[in-house]
Amino acid sequence: MNTHLIWLWFWYSVGMGLYMLKRMYFLVTGPNPVANNYKQFWQRCWVPLLIRAAIDSAIFWMCFTPQLLPAALNYLGWSNFGWVASVITQFGPCAFFFGHTVDSIVDLAVTKIPFLNGFLPQMPAPLPSKSPTNLQVAAQQAANKE
Repeated sequence: MNTHLIWLWFWYSVGMGLYMLKRMYFLVTGPNPVANNYKQFWQRCWVPLLIRAAIDSAIFWMCFTPQLLPAALNYLGWSNFGWVASVITQFGPCAFFFGHTVDSIVDLAVTKIPFLNGFLPQMPAPLPSKSPTNLQVAAQQAANKE
């Protein structure tokens, strides 16, 4: 296999992986976490992440097939951007940013486009709120009075 191709796939995977890590951070520490820690996140979310990585990789692979990506760009009316595929398939940093960008776009598309969000697996719902119960609040107030 061509070492240049391996190099491009490596940087593409790093870019895609970093976006997934960013999402993982916010889905564990954010206001509506889907997991309590990173291990639990992988246990709960591995299927949507794997599906998204497969879609991302197929889009990246389209860059190496001259008939696919330029045809898609022409269909969208972006025929002036045909050069993008050649840049992405030549330079590691471009493959890195393409991986990061494509994963963010696919993440948005999977959740917002009606046909896709009903067909593809979604991230799990947020965990139940950890707000204190009335009994816990009363116990804390009693402890503060003493």
